[in-house]
Amino acid sequence: MSGLWCHLQRHGAVLVWLPVLLLFPLLNLSGDALAAAGQVVLVLAVAATAVALVLTGRVLVLLPVLVALIVLSAMQGEGWQMVWVLLAIVAPAVLRGWRLLAVIVAATAGAAVSIAVIEGIGDAYLISVGGVLLSGATTTSFLRLIDTVEQLRRTREELARVAVAEERARMSRDLHDLLGHTLSVMVVKAEAVRRLAARDPEAAAAHAADIEEVGRAALADVRAAVDQMKTLSLAEELDGARRALDAAGIRTSITAAQAEVPDIAGQALAWVVREGATNVIRHSGAASCRFELSEDGGEFRLAVVDDGVGGPVDTGERSGGLEGLRQRLRAVDGRLDVRPGVDGFRLEARVPAS
Repeated sequence: MSGLWCHLQRHGAVLVWLPVLLLFPLLNLSGDALAAAGQVVLVLAVAATAVALVLTGRVLVLLPVLVALIVLSAMQGEGWQMVWVLLAIVAPAVLRGWRLLAVIVAATAGAAVSIAVIEGIGDAYLISVGGVLLSGATTTSFLRLIDTVEQLRRTREELARVAVAEERARMSRDLHDLLGHTLSVMVVKAEAVRRLAARDPEAAAAHAADIEEVGRAALADVRAAVDQMKTLSLAEELDGARRALDAAGIRTSITAAQAEVPDIAGQALAWVVREGATNVIRHSGAASCRFELSEDGGEFRLAVVDDGVGGPVDTGERSGGLEGLRQRLRAVDGRLDVRPGVDGFRLEARVPAS
């Protein structure tokens, strides 16, 4: 029922002209009472067939019937020629392409012939015939405009749905990358506090202060991510990774390029540093790790290399982790290369220098 109602609303502009067009034949009934009654029945049959054709779209069955009824109606005398306009405005609702063009041309030709035979060629002849053609063209344009508006509405809804999904994925990826690294650092420092609490209270207190500082920074990061204002500094992330790895007992070295890294490329590589350091702390069991930043062939290359047992298993089923890095790098025309091996793990990212 809802589909029929939507179809009726869409073609309301066609059916609304039905009473107006059939009013002319009703005002020009001729003959005795029996003939007039037959003409009324003919008008009602034309109306019912036109409505059924528009609502059901059964062209092969109903269109020939409608054409036959219109031809029969046009033979009734003067004032009945407006039925050809009905055919011209109903056809765009159920036909497309060359079939529609053929029906409109046929309706125009039928009007031209029937008016010439029944009423003669007078001063208003061309206006009457041209009105049939114009009615078909106008209705076709109007219905196609409705179709276009409907397509645009559906496209807008789909774009809104995709935008919401992408924003959710971005927030999920940002929270994973932000909190995954920060919580890993806090866990490592909490373990250091537990180990040092009895034998070196001052060192334990220093690590506890670091936990407080990292926690405050994490809170600020989450707020910034929620406000869509989060940006990372490559230099700050490299320094933060070195301190976090040192706290975990992993020797760290950083080799940085002399060239200045642009902001967009730097932010993408900063996420690589953060995720790489988190993975080394969580998964590698490494004794040493090095960060190598260089410029090569018009692009910046950042490698995170450790001597541990390998990297995390990344299935790509969630938006964070290595898959999240790939998405970030693709956004700046970059790429990610993962090379696990028996002697460690290598995470390498490349982004264009420009």
